[in-house]
Amino acid sequence: MLQAVAAGPTPTSPATTRRNRLGHTPDTVIRVSPVSAQAPPDELVYNPYAFAVHDDPYAVYARLRGEAPAYWNPDLRFWALSRFGDVLEAFRDFGTFSSTGGVALESRRDRSRERPAFEQLIEMDPPDHTVFRQLLSRVFTVRRMSEMEDEVRRIVSGYVDAVVELGEADLVADITSPFPMDVISAVLGISEADRPFLRRVSDEILVREDGSMQMPQEALDAMFEMVGYFQDDLGRRRTNGDGGLISDLMALKVNGRALTEAELLGFCVLLVIAGHETTTKLVSNAVEVLSRHPDQRDELVADPTLTPGAVEEVLRFHPSTQYMHRTLTCDHEMHGEKMSEGDSVLLLIGAANHDVREFGSTAEEFDIHRRPERHLAFGYGAHFCLGAALARLEGRVALEEIHRRLPDYEVDHDAKVRFHSSNVTGWASLPIRFTPGNATPGNAA
Repeated sequence: MLQAVAAGPTPTSPATTRRNRLGHTPDTVIRVSPVSAQAPPDELVYNPYAFAVHDDPYAVYARLRGEAPAYWNPDLRFWALSRFGDVLEAFRDFGTFSSTGGVALESRRDRSRERPAFEQLIEMDPPDHTVFRQLLSRVFTVRRMSEMEDEVRRIVSGYVDAVVELGEADLVADITSPFPMDVISAVLGISEADRPFLRRVSDEILVREDGSMQMPQEALDAMFEMVGYFQDDLGRRRTNGDGGLISDLMALKVNGRALTEAELLGFCVLLVIAGHETTTKLVSNAVEVLSRHPDQRDELVADPTLTPGAVEEVLRFHPSTQYMHRTLTCDHEMHGEKMSEGDSVLLLIGAANHDVREFGSTAEEFDIHRRPERHLAFGYGAHFCLGAALARLEGRVALEEIHRRLPDYEVDHDAKVRFHSSNVTGWASLPIRFTPGNATPGNAA
């Protein structure tokens, strides 16, 4: 989902990348130490890095919506908006809530400084954002994504084939992590041999430590590994001329000029991380949630036509991306609170998607038969997820194949391992058990 991933710090130029890979960190990242004081148990504190919040963010979100719809965290210095209408309006109003200060809290930067040379699409505002988005929109169309269904199903089925007779698997390691990387790599023109490396560094880039805004060295190193890989890849493509979207981007013109290397690197990093991470988390989140609602899981096994609605409900109920960061371009007042130009604002997608003002009295319940007119898992407005059609396709096909081939799966909830990041939620490991080879007949898609 191409609006969804906040990858962290990015080098300002190829030269900076080389220096950083020797151990120096970029100067565009604002670093804040972890909160040291222990808050009273009844005090409302929202820290997106706290592992306890990751375990149940929705309890905190409910308090935020009710008690502090414009919440200020004085230690980490950010505002948080949690009500559906407020978050939707902030996504829409890019003139006030700008993406150019970074889309993750830990990688925010001062908008008054010179724009970084290495800038991702999700860190731009119109009109610059509009020009670059139009380049990619030629590829990520609903029609073109639907034409990929047979290939996506073949890829997913291959990973299910490898475990279907075993009776057990780690859903993440064996299915939901490798298949999205294969799909986005096929789009980009990345070789099969390089995909395990890219999966590893994509995961490591997003890793965060409990309660701390500080970027772990592991995440920094992984970012520079990925940038270094694509620097080498772009050089090889200039010589050998491989296919795929990356080569197409190298041939494109923006206002009469070719994309710079820094712009190309920004596209490559964004497409790989967003195309892999959020879809991986979407499918594993779906299976984990459905395992706790076995009656609804059984409905999907019996009637695969319910799967598209189930995907939408998972996106609403437990979105892979929990927030996006914005920077105020001017003083602004909300709910009686005065926000200042330059302040950080977190748009809490996960909180907004549970707001009773939008989804009614059952907003906190999971229901695959729900038909919400809208949710914010893919953002809204100018930055609406460019890869939404692909994410929906992958999520639907994966759930169809899992429920057809592994219909009686059970999750080992005592052994599952949460993936801890700042704005991406999901599972690092999700062990499942099922009857070997117990495919449901007659439901082949």
